[in-house]
Amino acid sequence: MATATTEKPIDAHDDHEHHPTAKTYWITFLALLILTAVEVAWSYLGLSGPALVVPLLLMMVVKFLIVGGVFMHLQTDLKVLNGYWFTLTFGTAVVLAVCVYIIVFAAFRWDI
Repeated sequence: MATATTEKPIDAHDDHEHHPTAKTYWITFLALLILTAVEVAWSYLGLSGPALVVPLLLMMVVKFLIVGGVFMHLQTDLKVLNGYWFTLTFGTAVVLAVCVYIIVFAAFRWDI
């Protein structure tokens, strides 16, 4: 509630004023569609081991960042931190988790 005429009235929708546009959703859809098509095509190349898994994991992380940044509004919802930095930090955690996964399997010499 505003008490003086110089204060801006509080609106219930102030926290959600920066939603992605329809254009952003279409671009996101096309990016995810293309990445998924590349993943499927990559799986049919007949590769095995790291040549198969590492590119697929990288594409998975990119798709995760796209979905987290756009659909979960990680890029736009935070006011204290820049949402892009939050998405980058979130993505870095995923990359580190994938690296630990690969290191554990490599340490035990299991097939990935």
